[in-house]
Amino acid sequence: MEIVRWIFFGPAQLVALWPYAGVLIAFLLISAQIGLSYLKGSLFARGFFREAPVFAGLLWLIFNLYELQINATFAQSLGAGALRMDLIILVPILYVLTVAALLSIRAQLRDRHTGR
Repeated sequence: MEIVRWIFFGPAQLVALWPYAGVLIAFLLISAQIGLSYLKGSLFARGFFREAPVFAGLLWLIFNLYELQINATFAQSLGAGALRMDLIILVPILYVLTVAALLSIRAQLRDRHTGR
């Protein structure tokens, strides 16, 4: 049961342990895309914010701010065993977009090395 808890509540627990973990992940994803776009010569092109790493990074940033707000406003009213339906919906989306961002970075690096 512990693994299921970490799967669905891991990002929230990460933000609870270190309040700016999501900001760091967002910074790393967006910085990676900035670097790759710079190397391609299309820094801040029209579709920059449509790139998967930027989109996932913004999602991590929003999630981090959301979790900080949840912790600040509902810390007293939420019990330790409270079921948070918002995380059951948000976290899988966060995981899928993060994996898409990492795959996008890998594909861009591979294309750069093959000369495409």
